[in-house]
Amino acid sequence: MNPDSAFRFPGLYLLRKAATCTLLLGVCLPSHAESSCDIAAIQAMAPKDTTITGADAVKDPAPHCRVEGYVTTTNPGPNQVNFRLQLPDENWNGRYYFIGMGATAGTVPTDSQIPAGNPVIQGFAVAGTDTGHQSVANWRFLAESEAKAVDHVHRGAHVTAVATQQITRQYYGVESMYRYHSGCSGGGRMGMEIITRHPADYDGVLLGAPGIGPRRGAETMLAFIYAAQQLHREPGAWLSPAKLAMAEQHVTRACDGLDGAVDGVIWEHEACQYDFTLLQCPAGDGPDCLTAPEIRTIDALLKGPHGPNGPIKSGFPISNMSSWSMFLGQGAPPWPREITRENYHLASAGYMIGNTLAQAFFGPDFQGLTDFDFNDQAQLDAWWEAAERIGYGYSMPTDISGVKDNGGKVIFWNGVSDPCCIDKELIKFYNDAGDTLGGMDKMAEFTRFYRIPGMAHCGAGTGPQDAPDKMLEALIGWVEKGQAPQEIVTHRGEKAELLFADPDTGTVSGVVVPPSVGSARDFLICPYPKRSVFNGKVGGEMDAENWSCQ
Repeated sequence: MNPDSAFRFPGLYLLRKAATCTLLLGVCLPSHAESSCDIAAIQAMAPKDTTITGADAVKDPAPHCRVEGYVTTTNPGPNQVNFRLQLPDENWNGRYYFIGMGATAGTVPTDSQIPAGNPVIQGFAVAGTDTGHQSVANWRFLAESEAKAVDHVHRGAHVTAVATQQITRQYYGVESMYRYHSGCSGGGRMGMEIITRHPADYDGVLLGAPGIGPRRGAETMLAFIYAAQQLHREPGAWLSPAKLAMAEQHVTRACDGLDGAVDGVIWEHEACQYDFTLLQCPAGDGPDCLTAPEIRTIDALLKGPHGPNGPIKSGFPISNMSSWSMFLGQGAPPWPREITRENYHLASAGYMIGNTLAQAFFGPDFQGLTDFDFNDQAQLDAWWEAAERIGYGYSMPTDISGVKDNGGKVIFWNGVSDPCCIDKELIKFYNDAGDTLGGMDKMAEFTRFYRIPGMAHCGAGTGPQDAPDKMLEALIGWVEKGQAPQEIVTHRGEKAELLFADPDTGTVSGVVVPPSVGSARDFLICPYPKRSVFNGKVGGEMDAENWSCQ
């Protein structure tokens, strides 16, 4: 039995504490916390390396004890890893939820990013950390402090989990609880570090779009720099959001039916080929055509960055091209260099974050737009060497047997149309991990992988909005009831069922990824390598009952 899994035997739990049983995702809920919400009481529950700086009774979004503190890390160090822990006053559901943060983290979260909203609404104890630094979407800090680099890569989240899980157990007077981690992009990267370095930290990990390539995240940043160079390659090379949306419409019309369903979604982007010269302007420019420089940019982004020794990273998926603007920027060059929230929307967010990693590797004055040469193998080798030296962006091990050994479960997922963290790169990692274990049948004992149709980076696009929510529910059922997930029905539009939405307004707070677009419908998502196949019923494309996993 998993050492932190006594909730599989509710009678053992109820011997420890009286409870009022109500249904919330099928578990019996403790009535309330008996511990005091004050600094002294919480400090007494914390490990020796942990300092509690605040403990306050908070009413919104549900009554809870909000704990602030930090863990002091050493060797290397010292460094301060800040955290927040939210402990429901009543109806704690016996679950602990850790917020996986996107990008560099750098701030202490209150709300979950993916799924969006605050899990305390559903009775979860909720924790999150800044991973030991305060640099938001700016990777320069990696070169400033070895301790901050180590804490961001993996140690900060681990020591925070150890501290906040100990506090949670003592606060509610239990020996065990169910422990979950969920994140996408940078939060997915955190999940990868968990399953390879700290597999005993959680019972279930929901791991989205981590950007796994041959050398993990470092080639994703190179791809952002490459894309920015293409947008500056010649006059008129930049692609506006309007031009990308126009091109997307033509591509969708051409490839929509390849999967057997004309539903406005390209389910398999690699099956789609399109000749963009068909859209070339006969003369000059216009809103409904592409100039020759724009076509050359599209072709370059679809191809992806190459060096003297071949491809560095897969090119952008051809489906949902309008989502490229999330990383290419809303405004034409020249772009501002200062890193601000406003500039991230105006300029290329991809280049701005990629260039900060280049500056961590090569110095604060380095400018990837002009200083990086993809035809220079020595410079590419220096990039990988810097990744190894700093400890960020190196090869990701494929041995995840520690999760299985500790009785844990993992659900991997990736948007099919993600231009950042390409789905086929995670497919390769998943297959490689299966080979390391000795076969995909062994992977199936404790992992699943879902490719989300129409979804861009962690959300947006034309796919389902509630796929992360539904996968988390499936993960909980697997961990707590032994119900191995198979096909999952997900939804878009008003049909979306958002797990952490405010019960009064139906909205989620803290959303950083735009919701999907399109009319309300169902999507049937299938565990890899199965695919969702339409049965051909006329007019039935929008209903999951007309799709099956094959």
